Order: sequence, then C-alpha cells, then structure tokens
Amino acid sequence: MSTDRARAVFIAGPSRSGTALVRSLVNRHPDVHVANETHYFDDLRRTVPATGVLGPQDQRIAIDYFRALTHRPYGHFGDPAAGWLDGDELTARAMELGGRADDFLRAYCELSAQRERGTPAAVWGEKTPRHIFRVDDILTAFPDAKIIAMVRDPRAVVASYKKWQNRGGLPGSDDAEHEAKLAAEAERTRRSYHPLLLALLWRGQANAATAAQRSHGAAKVRVQRYEDLVTRPEETTRSLTEWLGLDYSPEMLDVPMHNSSFSTFEEGRGVSAEAVARWRGVLDGAEVAVVQRSCARLMDAYDYAPIETDLGVLERARPYATFPAASLRAARANNDRSGGLPSYVLRRVRALVSG
Repeated sequence: MSTDRARAVFIAGPSRSGTALVRSLVNRHPDVHVANETHYFDDLRRTVPATGVLGPQDQRIAIDYFRALTHRPYGHFGDPAAGWLDGDELTARAMELGGRADDFLRAYCELSAQRERGTPAAVWGEKTPRHIFRVDDILTAFPDAKIIAMVRDPRAVVASYKKWQNRGGLPGSDDAEHEAKLAAEAERTRRSYHPLLLALLWRGQANAATAAQRSHGAAKVRVQRYEDLVTRPEETTRSLTEWLGLDYSPEMLDVPMHNSSFSTFEEGRGVSAEAVARWRGVLDGAEVAVVQRSCARLMDAYDYAPIETDLGVLERARPYATFPAASLRAARANNDRSGGLPSYVLRRVRALVSG
C-alpha cells in the first residue's frame, strides 16, 4: 500500500465516461465516501467569495445550495427545505473547518458520508464530470486531495449521448416533478446531439485531463481509462486503491449497474464490459469518421485505435455542413446551464482550435 494516502478524492472527466461507476467502486471501500455531483467549483465558488470567512448572507446562499442537493440532483430544482441536510449542522461543521466556501463543500461531503454510512469517512470527496476543467482550483483549495480523471473512447461517449434516455429504476423515480425534469434533460440532450460538437467537447475534456496530470504529476492526478476498469476490474481497482494509499477491498466490485444510455439502474449488477464496443452498432460511418478525425491525436495517446470508414466525399462532409446550425441549437438548449449562448459558442470555438 502507498504511504501517500489521499485525504480527499475528486472524480472528474468527460460525461458518459464512467465517473458514476468509479464513484460506486470507491464508495464500496470502508474508508471512502465520495458525494454525488455538486458542480461547486463551477457554480457556488463563483457566486460567493472563494477566500475568507463567509458572512451571514453568503452563508445562507451556501446552506441553501447544499441543502437543495439533498433533495434532488444538481440542476433539477431541488428544494432546500425538502432535503435531509440540516443547515445549522452544516454551518457548525464548516465553521469548525474555517468558515470559507471550500469548508462548506467539505462539510457537506462529510455529512453526506455520515448519513450514508452511519460513521465518518477517513477519505471524503465529490464527483462532478466538468470539474476536469477546475483541477487547479481543486488542488489549491485542497492540497491533500487526489483527482481521478476518467477517459473513455470518444466514439463510445458520442454513442452514449446519441442514445441517452432515463430508463428508470433510479432513487426518486416516484417524484413526478423530478421525472418531468428528467424528461426535459432527455430533450436537452437530444437537441444538443451532434457528433462533431460532442467530439470537440470530449477533446477539450481529455486535453484538460492530460494537462492536469502533466501539471500536477501522476501522484496527484490519475488518468483512468474506462475500458481498463471494466475489462480488468480487479486488477485496475487494486491499482487505483493502491494509488489512493488504501488497502484493496474485494467488496468494491459489488456495484450497481447505473442509469446508462442502455440499461436500467440495478443494484448488485457488478462491473460489466458489455458497453465497450456498443458504439459500433450505434454510430453510422459519417459519425465515426468525424469523431476519429477530430480526436485523432488523443485517441492515439490513449490507445483507441481508429477503424476504416468507406465513405464518399459528400458523406464525410455532412457532419461539417450541419455543424453551425447544430451548434446554435445546442447553445439554446444549454442556455440556462452554460453561462449563456455567447459563452457556450466561445467554448466550442476554443475546443475546435485547441488540441
């Protein structure tokens, strides 16, 4: 076992890349609890002061933010008064830690562990995919933390977006308002779908993971391939656990099948490799070609071999011709969660010219 034990662990990386799976794996360890998505570094930390003790008004903002997350997932209009989190308890723990915004995040994660496990967790943490762009902020706030940066074959990621829908079985499915929000999320995902757009998003996120490991070192940032985790689960989980400075626990592999694009949530399903090559039956030749061309350098770096696509000139050109209109449609669909349409388009342009 490594002597460099993590005190906190953050899981990030491209959406649809196995961040929920690895969270379930590490949460089966007796010493670890990673809370679900908070989007803290992209949202609350930009709303209240990032340094110094929070004043009463900013404390109230932080309290309501985290209490809402205990009612419904981020972005699903959670009601602070309807969740399980006690605001006074959250504030008391945050003030013990120092009273900064970052301390409210840690307090929330620790109290989540206490509720789920009945006892505190030696290693606390959080999982938000888009925090892959906030690794510098995370490690500035929590220097003892470690980052698990997931990557997955971009063709599989694009295929997962293409077929995404809520297939039921998740906790809270008897909440009619939440079900309506899930339906709206499915519609947002449908309107956001375009193979080139999603390939560029993957490229930006994979570049961020690579850069984070280069900047902070492999001891702090582990880039973890989804495919290794599901095809060699015990070997890879042992390696991951050792990297965290923990002893391996066989119970870690007894995880549920999460709400994937193809399967219903199912407790105790375990780790499965059935999704690794599913993209071959989901994407057409033009979609495969545009993803491979857009992500070629990083696919090679992460050992994702391209396949031949026998396409004519017009077929190859189709995704590029439809890209401008698709980008505007996706920008409108994401306007309420991406900082507005101009910001959304700017990030897509940056992705197009980077990497």
